[in-house]
Amino acid sequence: MPRTPQPVNPADSPWHLLGSTIRHWRENAHFSQRGLAEMVHVDHTMISAWERAASRMDISSARAIDTALEANGQIAELHALVVELARFRVSNEKTSTSGCNEDDVERRTLLQLLMMMGAGSGIPASAVDALHAGLGRTTDHAAENGVSDWEQIAWDYAQGVWTEPPGSRFADLTGDIRNLEQALTRAQAPAEHTTLLRVYAQLAAFLALELAETSSARACWRSWRAARSAADASGDRELSVWIRAEEATQSFYLRRLGPAAGTLIEEAVHLADGRPCLGLTEALKTRSRILAEAGQVASAREVLDDFRGVYDRLPTSVTDDPISVWGLPLDSAQYAEAFVLTKLGDGKSAMPMLEQALASCPREKAGGRANIGLIQAWGLVQDRDVTEGLGHALDLATALPTTIARRKIMREVVAALPERARTLPAARELHALTTGDRPG
Repeated sequence: MPRTPQPVNPADSPWHLLGSTIRHWRENAHFSQRGLAEMVHVDHTMISAWERAASRMDISSARAIDTALEANGQIAELHALVVELARFRVSNEKTSTSGCNEDDVERRTLLQLLMMMGAGSGIPASAVDALHAGLGRTTDHAAENGVSDWEQIAWDYAQGVWTEPPGSRFADLTGDIRNLEQALTRAQAPAEHTTLLRVYAQLAAFLALELAETSSARACWRSWRAARSAADASGDRELSVWIRAEEATQSFYLRRLGPAAGTLIEEAVHLADGRPCLGLTEALKTRSRILAEAGQVASAREVLDDFRGVYDRLPTSVTDDPISVWGLPLDSAQYAEAFVLTKLGDGKSAMPMLEQALASCPREKAGGRANIGLIQAWGLVQDRDVTEGLGHALDLATALPTTIARRKIMREVVAALPERARTLPAARELHALTTGDRPG
């Protein structure tokens, strides 16, 4: 019978945080401890010891594990931070005198740690929680996040989904999800457990959005599955609708094989049961795109009508939110409709919507503004204004990272080019930017 892995609490110490991070990456990659040990040429007992913080690895081992797990430098960087913290603590112990008040030492240590962190970059926010885990010894108040803290953490993440660079929040999300798992196991009151499940669903969904941009499609789908399970268990129906609709959208962008997108949309629409909510608009938006791509013009336009009808009935808390993932302002609705109309060849109707959307889209949403501009370029190419359309598309495509949404529109621009224009240098360059997607 397999032995249950010993729990790893990242809040115990920085070395435990590093061990927890390695275990998280290893399990996400579906490696056993033996499998990872073979890849980095160590005994499997060393992997176990490092994950439990029973032994401290050197930098070469951290780099080897980082490479094996494709952690993009995050494990190696965290190792460097942990080593620096260990050196600092040793130094602090040597320079502290026995006559110093212990509380004063703790406060001075905390201040110096914050100064050191402020000079660095890329430190996961969840690592800060681990550094403050000992605060209770000084103040008699636990430094752990309570339910309201976790709700605020989820809300803070929601503000950056459409404004922060793709992949920039991965380390924070993985650390926070790990810490939230610990909080869920300790939650006693049913209401507290339900709220934490709702937060878990949100963080897992935000992680899935990050994985869609930075990792394999398989990892993305697994995080969406966890988000669905947590949302359903929490009983928050609107969240369950939104998560399914967003996963369907990701499936559309990543060209996921099979009927996954259609099934998710059906589930979202069924759960919404006609009630206007953000998730239902997302589901209808993606359904109209799928129908337009299939050449079902009348059906796509009919679903667009449904989309407009639901949008008009959304609460102002949704339509007046211009930044967060929980908002659907008018510019986003216009963009959604213009995408489908352009796909149907009706660029004439789409262009005024795009102009209005671009005028009202906040500057902070640089990616959204670029996507609006790319659809404008798509419409220009359809109208045979190839030089201007292609130039505009290439300028936008090279100014920002190529997300899965932008890659989809760029493919449409290339596909709309006349045959003779596809050999142009700008066309070849734009096409090259579309080849990095990962079919699901």
